[in-house]
This record gives sequence, structure tokens and C-alpha cells, in this order.
Amino acid sequence: MSSYPVSVYGAIPSLNVTYVDAVSNPPQLAVKSYAPYKRFAVEIVDDGLDTAGLRTGDYAVFREQGWPNDELQVVCVAFGNDMTLRILEGIQMREPFLRTARDVVREQRHRNDFIVLGILDGIIKADFVEFMEVEEEAFEWGC
Repeated sequence: MSSYPVSVYGAIPSLNVTYVDAVSNPPQLAVKSYAPYKRFAVEIVDDGLDTAGLRTGDYAVFREQGWPNDELQVVCVAFGNDMTLRILEGIQMREPFLRTARDVVREQRHRNDFIVLGILDGIIKADFVEFMEVEEEAFEWGC
């Protein structure tokens, strides 16, 4: 079975927020399924979303999508350069809730206060994480 590369943007917590700097040459996580949309991965660094199956050391694969279509999806959100992972509740509300498992963190924020960067698309458990080298394609100028 073929493996497909997904860029890893770093380690993101769910119980707090962290500053995330742009990664110029991110490592590539090997995933087994092809997707027709752009994806990115983050390393899970705490157990704030353990009821969603995300544990420390796992990698969450997100599809780039601006706003979820369904309630209670795990999302990667940004507050400027600070990022976190949360469950989004009340997607039709002007001030939805961003929360973790068992409501350890539960905050109501205006939807203009944050940006949804992606929706959880899959999980790669820590025991099955595999990185891959992606060969850069030669660029032809066409001259």
C-alpha cells in the first residue's frame, strides 16, 4: 500500500495555547490514505482530548477547512500566532464554545476571535508513526 506525505506543523496542546512559528521545511508524516484535499498534522502533547482518541505522542491529521459542518468536531484553531486543539460546540452561535474533554477547559469566544485552521481527519497512534523523505521535484523553467 502506498504512503502519502502530510506536513507536520509541530506539537500543539489542547489544555492551553502555544505560539507556533511558521515551519519552512516541515517533516513529512506517512499516511496510508489518499485525500483530495490539503492536510496537515500536529503532534499531541497532552491528554485534553483523550475522549476523542487523542493521546500524548499521537499525531492528529487535519484537513484544511475554515468552519466545521457538524457539531462537536475536533478543530485546530488559531488566535493570531497562538494555536490550540479544541472541540467546537455551538457552530451556529455567534459565540461558540471551545472546549476539551470533560470540559477541563471551556470558553465561549466570539467567532471573530479565532480562526479554524482544520478539522480532525484522522489519528496516527504513537506506535505507528512513520516519517518519510520526500524528494524535491526538479523545477524546469521551460526556456
